[in-house]
Amino acid sequence: MVACAFSDKSREAAEKNVREISKDAISQNTAVAKRKLQELYELYSGKGKADFDSFNLSGVSDFRKRVYRELCRIPRGKVTTYGEIARKLGSIKWSRAVGTAVGSNPIPLAIPCHRVVPWTLNVGNYGTPGRKPPEGAYVKMGLLKREGVDFRDGRVVKECVWSGE
Repeated sequence: MVACAFSDKSREAAEKNVREISKDAISQNTAVAKRKLQELYELYSGKGKADFDSFNLSGVSDFRKRVYRELCRIPRGKVTTYGEIARKLGSIKWSRAVGTAVGSNPIPLAIPCHRVVPWTLNVGNYGTPGRKPPEGAYVKMGLLKREGVDFRDGRVVKECVWSGE
């Protein structure tokens, strides 16, 4: 990933920032790199689907790769919980480890860590450049709303919870 930007002003401002930051990288790379950058931009724009196998996750533990693979399965417009991912990986007791992996996601947006919420269905934290994770909650909510997740009283509605079964 070359760039990720969030804007308090508008989606258009954030997209303009990403295009500006990445234009040199796009012009200096091969056709394959340009295609990958376009795929990432489409993910950012709310289009496309992440292809987990195309990510270079060298240096990432096998457990975290398993977590990230699960994140890539969560459909747009849905969320799941840390506990549900832990259960799928073998034990509900691994919820904190899943949370640590999600919080360490090396490719946010492409690996959709924003689609994981606490069991309370509150938004939870979200780390963004220049902000502390709790301050990123409104960014996370904005990403989820853009993808079609509905909220009631600050919580995700149950119809938007994905169990993956």
